[in-house]
Amino acid sequence: MKKETIPAESIENTENPITEIPIEEESFTIEKIAELANAKMLFEAFGDAEINTEMVSINEGMGNVKVIYVNKGSKNEVRIDFQPKDSTKVFRVTVEGKENKYASQTGVKPGMTIDGLNSVNRKPVDFYGFGWDFAGAVKFNDGQLEAQNISVYLKTDKKIDKSLMGDTPHTFEQAKAAKLDLYVNKIIFEPSKSNQL
Repeated sequence: MKKETIPAESIENTENPITEIPIEEESFTIEKIAELANAKMLFEAFGDAEINTEMVSINEGMGNVKVIYVNKGSKNEVRIDFQPKDSTKVFRVTVEGKENKYASQTGVKPGMTIDGLNSVNRKPVDFYGFGWDFAGAVKFNDGQLEAQNISVYLKTDKKIDKSLMGDTPHTFEQAKAAKLDLYVNKIIFEPSKSNQL
């Protein structure tokens, strides 16, 4: 008896090829941007964005740090400062402007009202006066945001009374009474607040 071999039917590969799902730029938080910068993945993540690297003077000209700007000069500008002694590690990530689309994973967003900030903090914030280097800097008063390695700066588009100028802290209630309509203008994330410039 002769054995006959019959070829099997060809099997079609029905598996889907593996494809990478691109991360949407809008979904990046400032914390994620710091992570991407530390992993040297900014160019891959922000493929369509303009990315510039500069050396910036610090400490009144006593040193320089590497700074990377994403979308410099646009409403969605991101500034990434690197540590002075290790230019491969992020010191801080800063976003500024009422319409900037990048926010913090804590829920703090540019343009957010002081009421919204109080809600995220779960405690009323205080803020420093205006017209100096740290104008509008927020004190979290041991609220939820205190230990989150972020700094927040408030701004108003209204005329500011002289009593709210300078480096004196003011309460949320004072801002309401003055009808300032304060909003988040700047958010800074520092992965390790123990490192100083």
